Amino acid sequence: MSEKKTICHEFYVDGMHCAACEILIEKKLTNHSKVKKVKASLSKEKIIVEGNFEDEENIEELAKELSSFVEKEGYKVTLKKSIKKSNLDDFIFAVPIGLTIIILFILSQKLGLINFINTAGETLPLPVIFLIGIVASLSSCMAVVGGLVLSMAATYAKESRTGKNISQISFHLGRIISFFILGGLLGIIGASFKLSTTIYFILDLIIAVVMIILAINMMDIFPVFKKLQPRMPKFLSRKALNIEAQDKGFLITPILVGAATFFLPCGFTQSMQLYALSTGNFWGGASTMMTFALGTLPILALVSFASITLSKSNKAGIFFKTAGIIVLFFALLNILGALALMGIIEPILNI
Repeated sequence: MSEKKTICHEFYVDGMHCAACEILIEKKLTNHSKVKKVKASLSKEKIIVEGNFEDEENIEELAKELSSFVEKEGYKVTLKKSIKKSNLDDFIFAVPIGLTIIILFILSQKLGLINFINTAGETLPLPVIFLIGIVASLSSCMAVVGGLVLSMAATYAKESRTGKNISQISFHLGRIISFFILGGLLGIIGASFKLSTTIYFILDLIIAVVMIILAINMMDIFPVFKKLQPRMPKFLSRKALNIEAQDKGFLITPILVGAATFFLPCGFTQSMQLYALSTGNFWGGASTMMTFALGTLPILALVSFASITLSKSNKAGIFFKTAGIIVLFFALLNILGALALMGIIEPILNI
């Protein structure tokens, strides 16, 4: 038998949508007995795998083995880049669904149920932030967070029912409380800058750009935009993700993991963090981030006991494109609101 040595192999990965995918894939594949290191690239949809492989390793079999470690998360490791089929069929369903939801929002605005137009010093309406949280929890951007929940569930599976419940409750409480506190700190930082109307305008545009990039990547229409996806430095994301391996009991570790999710790479979270900064006060930033975390809670709580999510179903393409259309709508609305704030155009959708 050939002696094993450190060898690098390059593969393609289907199903990558955001920076969180890179972290999740790297973490999962290092569980393979032969793999020492993995480097994933969203923009290239590739992974470089370094490990103790044989000189005459069957590459096709290795690709299948690696796929088995990530297929539950909706990814597939291949030797060749897949030629993507037309997205037209998904858009046939996604466009009318998305437009229907958008029309309902506009009618709600006209009826005075929700006010979408933000002015200097105000956050997005809390119902809208809550909705963004729901969409985020169903998207691949939250794949890492969902993976952490499942990982903790497996870690405490042999413990008593009470221990398992405490660990899950601790995670969710830690996440909500940390988002409240850290969001408030972002608001305070914004206040220290004494944000002018011009700064609010610039922040609104930055938020809108982040959301547009996120929406385009969710709809998977221009692959080049994956290179523009904003992300936390990888070393921070990896450190946040590795906290779950430091088992210190039912309470402490889950709380720390919940708090660490604030720093994981997710375009939705980052856009809300920018918004929290723009509020310019503790309560504005705290309520923004806590409401977003509460929006993600129902699905993440469900994931605590089951790994079923809409984003992994056979209708995932329709869901992502529908969500992308809605996020794009909010981004464009944010741009129009910013222009109205500067007096460049008249306010829209206001009563």
